[in-house]
Amino acid sequence: MSLRVRLLLIVSVTFALVVVGCVFAAHVIASRQLRSATDQFLIQRAARFTQAPSGALPADPSETFDGNAGPDPDDRVPLADPDALTQILSANGTITSSIRGQPTFPVDSGDLTLARSGGRPRFRDATIQDTPFRILTVALPRGGAAQIGRSIESDNDLLATLDVRLLLIALAGTMLAAILAWLIARRTVRPIEQLTEATTYVAQTQDLANRIPIERRDEIGRLATSFNTMLVTLHDMVGALNTSREQQQHLVMDASHELRTPLTAIRTNIDVLIRSRAISETDRAELLAETDVELKELSDLVAELVELATETRVDEPVERVDLGDLTERVVARYQRRSRRVITLQQREPAEIEVRTNTIDRAISNLIDNALKFSPSDTAIDVVVAGARIQVCDRGPGISTEERRRVFDRFYRTDSARTQPGSGLGLAIVREIAALHDGTVAITERAGGGTIATFELPNPTLPVHRQPKSTLRN
Repeated sequence: MSLRVRLLLIVSVTFALVVVGCVFAAHVIASRQLRSATDQFLIQRAARFTQAPSGALPADPSETFDGNAGPDPDDRVPLADPDALTQILSANGTITSSIRGQPTFPVDSGDLTLARSGGRPRFRDATIQDTPFRILTVALPRGGAAQIGRSIESDNDLLATLDVRLLLIALAGTMLAAILAWLIARRTVRPIEQLTEATTYVAQTQDLANRIPIERRDEIGRLATSFNTMLVTLHDMVGALNTSREQQQHLVMDASHELRTPLTAIRTNIDVLIRSRAISETDRAELLAETDVELKELSDLVAELVELATETRVDEPVERVDLGDLTERVVARYQRRSRRVITLQQREPAEIEVRTNTIDRAISNLIDNALKFSPSDTAIDVVVAGARIQVCDRGPGISTEERRRVFDRFYRTDSARTQPGSGLGLAIVREIAALHDGTVAITERAGGGTIATFELPNPTLPVHRQPKSTLRN
């Protein structure tokens, strides 16, 4: 059963129950009003007997009395009324007076008790000659009882007519409620149907660009908005997954190519060492040295591949560091390793919250890259200004077209193909910059060479100290 049909049934049944309840309440109220009016009428008619003077009634209640007044109008209480019937009971319950030709009221035990002992007046319903009557029995002051009755057939007919009209109104109201419920359910369920159609379309076509038009601000409108947001998120996630998958495929292909070169060289050197028994010690030492170089390059390549393929950098905790001190430690380390001239200038370096080891790795890769492509007799200049680090070299420079690709994995410029390295260093720097919401760029240096700029956003605090220039030789 669809949601629209269920809403229709719920609204229709609820309205029908409410209407039936109102009809029943109207029937009960009308019935009680009519009954109350009849009872008041009978009480007024009974007052002539209960409040009559002592001489107005015969001393012997069993005396025959036809209900007609004698010569003195006050000597008898008339029984005849145009809209009521009356009969008098003796103390023993026999009928002593009644109007000739009128139906006889039934006498039950309650009436006998009133006639014999008196008591509170009592009302009851009775059917006499197929006509419904409302009967009031009251005790007489001198014993006996009077019974006054009135036909309630007209009241019953009025109630029946009222019930039929109320039933017709209820049916018409229920039909109108059903029509309104159908229209409301259709308008209410339409956005849900659009959601269903959208999800079905997405499931069948995998098209996450489809959106649901939103024309309302209620709960269903917010649901549609949330669904559109979910589609946008899924679209971005799928795009990121596709990009990641393509990058992984490219990484595997490029890695297999880059790994094949040192492996081939190592295998060739080992084969030569195994098969050539008459090789000189000089040649043997040269082959072993070349093999050692290839193994070192292979080890560096594997380490960089592992770093690119894992998310260990994300797991490193963030801590506040002095960017100048961190850069100074990296410069000192490379000074000892390379025995090259590296200058360091600090211009109000900032304290910043970063992942220390990853920033250390980024600075190291930039300095290592500069050392590879700068002549050995030139200096590497490192400048720290606020949250910006610049590494300047005097190498051959990089053309404008190649600057766009130097941060791609395994990409190497024409001038770098003869240099050692895997082509992953700058790619790692770019990922570290993205991890910290920073940027990295390569620009041309005046007089030749390049400037690699690594910049982090939102420094925590500047370190107020005198500009510091350090020459390490």
